[in-house]
Amino acid sequence: MSRVLAPADPRRTWFRVAMATGAAAAVGFGVWSLRRFDPNAADSPFLPCLFQAFTGLYCPGCGTTRALHALVHGDVATAIAMNPLLFVLVPLLGVVLLHASGRPVPLPRRAVDTLLGPWFWLALIGGYWVLRNVPVWPFTILGPA
Repeated sequence: MSRVLAPADPRRTWFRVAMATGAAAAVGFGVWSLRRFDPNAADSPFLPCLFQAFTGLYCPGCGTTRALHALVHGDVATAIAMNPLLFVLVPLLGVVLLHASGRPVPLPRRAVDTLLGPWFWLALIGGYWVLRNVPVWPFTILGPA
């Protein structure tokens, strides 16, 4: 039995195009900014981590700007040293976005359910946050280099 597809809603199509254009512009501006300005420089326009400035501890995002700066300059090793969690989160968030878009995910259903649960993210990010502030090797390698 054949199905007749309804025509696409023009408002939904416009919204998707607008969102994709905005996202592309934001990514482009971010890449341009990271290529143009060095977050390690004293006159950097990038804000320092306020959590680290007030507490002296690293937050889960500490080092992300410097990691992305290194990444857009092709220095993958430095990027990983700055914030290793970034390289774990990107593929995981890719799987979550793939699932959210309705496309099939090449993982067992149990793994997808785990990724969609809040306890997984709380344990991953919270555990990383705690461990990167433990001043004993090997946990010191989790802090920004």
